[in-house]
Amino acid sequence: MEYWISLGSNEEPRLWYLKEAVELISEVCKVEKISSLYESEAWGFEGYPFLNVCLKVESDLPPRTLFMFFKRIEKFLGREERRDYAFRFGRSYSSRPIDIDIIFWEGGIWEEEELKIPHPLAHKRKFILIPILEIEDIIHPLLRQRISEILEELEDTSWIEKVGRLF
Repeated sequence: MEYWISLGSNEEPRLWYLKEAVELISEVCKVEKISSLYESEAWGFEGYPFLNVCLKVESDLPPRTLFMFFKRIEKFLGREERRDYAFRFGRSYSSRPIDIDIIFWEGGIWEEEELKIPHPLAHKRKFILIPILEIEDIIHPLLRQRISEILEELEDTSWIEKVGRLF
């Protein structure tokens, strides 16, 4: 199954966290494509800028299992559970060493309490859409629009800048 994954970090060493996460992801997924590396302002809170990258991966794991694997990577790389709780229930956004989200998967829609695919806010965030568009102009399964079309209508005014490659 194909998945489109977003990774972000705004705690130093940001680049190291992203590289380590991709290396760990590659242990259970075949990484097919990696977008350019982008820097973007913190979204939803005042904080240091994020480095963001998106991946297209192939995995035999179902979405729930892959999601749990990504949560273990986040914990291993130092993401605190307390922040996850606040983030998950919309109380606040916060800085984090690593954030790994499943944005899309070839199966279209997946709905559970802790995991929703497509990611519920993906269509509102440049730092997700621009790197994914660089990989592939896929169709959002709920909006039934291409990523390029969503970007044309996007109201997100935050800044984002391509800063190079991850590897």
